[in-house]
Parts: sequence; structure tokens; C-alpha cells
Amino acid sequence: MYFTNVNLGQYIPTGSFIHRLDPRAKLFSLLLIISAVFPTKTIFGLGIWTALIILLVYVSKISWRIVLKAARPVLFLVIFTFAFNLIAGYFNIGLVRAFYRGFFTSARLLVLMLFAVMLPLCTAPLELADGLDALLSPLGNFGFPAHESAMMIGMALRFIPLLMQETDKIIRAQLSRGARLDQGNIFKRVTAFFPVLIPLFIIIFRRADEIAIAMEARGYEGGAGRTRRRPLVWKMTDTLIVILSALIVGIMFFVM
Repeated sequence: MYFTNVNLGQYIPTGSFIHRLDPRAKLFSLLLIISAVFPTKTIFGLGIWTALIILLVYVSKISWRIVLKAARPVLFLVIFTFAFNLIAGYFNIGLVRAFYRGFFTSARLLVLMLFAVMLPLCTAPLELADGLDALLSPLGNFGFPAHESAMMIGMALRFIPLLMQETDKIIRAQLSRGARLDQGNIFKRVTAFFPVLIPLFIIIFRRADEIAIAMEARGYEGGAGRTRRRPLVWKMTDTLIVILSALIVGIMFFVM
């Protein structure tokens, strides 16, 4: 199977402490952490963030197998970053320093991606959309479509696993007809995927049309005056988590 084992955007309910947090607290904490991971320049700082992501996975009760499968689509970017820094730095700073810089940059990117991957794994798409809507709602006063943007992100996360399954079905069908998708040079492999991309785009547009018809049939008119089936409730634990995240980020900025 090509894509059916990919958990990108898939929600894994375990009932952990992380899952029960308000999505606004998780989103805000993630933004704080991302803002601090980017400027990390020391091995000590990177080690702290690595220990934090390990602790986060342990508390969430999600197995590392699922987390790594969810992060697998971005591993190519990590490998490309390492190779680019290694090759570009070899001619300027030497092999040893280029290897260190490539390893550190790619490791920092991997940690950053793991933090981002944990959010959809621990938050249901509907809760994530509601949290984004609540955080972006102040921008609505300036004409920004906060509700529509949050709804699109939530729907995209919801349909990523379904599109992966459809892609896997199309690939299996093409292979059964004798297609060779993994042979030849890069140009031949890219052109061989056109019979996969064309029906996939047709499926995407068909699903989008079905969703639009369903929303119109239910009288959807945007976010004005809409209520939630499960209203978001901010608890003391959410406040503590945000404060703890801010403290960790502040300490890391001081250490770095």
C-alpha cells in the first residue's frame, strides 16, 4: 500500500490529558513553541526541544509508530535540507562543519515538524476548526474571513486521509493495468503519475461539488450568528498550559 498507512491529518483519540485541552490552548502553545524552535542555535537547546517532544508523545499516549508515520511525508524535506547544507557547505566551510550544519538544521526542522504533527493527532478536526475560528475571530473586524478560513483548514484536515485512500486505490488500479510507476528516470516517473493525478483531481472536484451542494441544502450562509454543538470551554488547566509554554519559551530564548 502506498498511502493508506499515512496518518497525516488523522485524529487519534486516546483520551489523554493533551486531548482534553482546549484547542485554543494547544494552538497558542504550538505557536509559541514554533517561534522558539526556529532560532535555536545550540545542541543543548535542540536537546531540550527533543526531550519536550518525547514527553509530549508519552503524555498523549500515541505510539511513536503512528507519530513517525504521520511525519513520513515531510521526511523528504528533512533529507533534502541535510543534503543541501552538506553539499553547499562542503565548498565553503569544509566537510566536517558542513555535516554539522546540515545535521543540526535538518534535526531542528524534524523537531519542528513533529510538534506540528502532534496537533492534528491530538485534536479532532472540528475542534481544531472551532479553535482557529475563535483565535482568528478578532481579525474579522478588519474584513478577514476568519470563520471561512478556519472551516477550510478543518475540512482539509478531515479529507486528507480520504484522499490518501483514493490515491492508493487509483495507484493499485493503474498497477493492475501494467503501469510502471517506479521504473525509469525521474522524468519517466513523473510522467507515469499523470494517469494517477488526472482521476485524483476529478475525484477532488467531485467531492468539493458534493460538499458545496450539501452546505447549500442545509442553508449555510457563513459564520455570522452560528452556534456550536460543543461550545469551547476554557479551563484552569488550559491557562496553566499556556503559562507553562510561555515560561519554557522564555527560558529557551534566554538559554539560546
